[in-house]
Amino acid sequence: MASTSHALVIEHVPFHADPILAAIDHHDEAWAVWQSATDALVARRHVEMEGALARLLATPCATQFGALALLRHLRWHIQHDGITDTAVLARAADLALYLRLDFPATEPARAPLAPALRLLSGLGEAIAALSLICGGLVVIGLATLA
Repeated sequence: MASTSHALVIEHVPFHADPILAAIDHHDEAWAVWQSATDALVARRHVEMEGALARLLATPCATQFGALALLRHLRWHIQHDGITDTAVLARAADLALYLRLDFPATEPARAPLAPALRLLSGLGEAIAALSLICGGLVVIGLATLA
């Protein structure tokens, strides 16, 4: 029997085999309807989308394929919509642990630095490195005198 590597092998699963796939589709549809809703219906469509999200988070994954599909779905919404909801982030983190993935469930959000701030940051690191080197030289010089 050949040993398999630690790579995650996931085969395609029929749609009816995992209820999470239907929940993902339902959430996708509710999200798309909410995004295209007129001003008069946006509040109602948002409530429907939130209900679909609650159903999505409560639906168990029956297969690894379903868990991976849900993680990819949640990651897209976290990155695209800037979701900071703790329930969504926690579910994504749990899925990443379950699937034994070595990357975080979510990408850390970083605010872009202005070029001047980047320059100051780089100068600060250079000054810190230079002070460590000079301090080391002083310590070595004093040690050789003793």
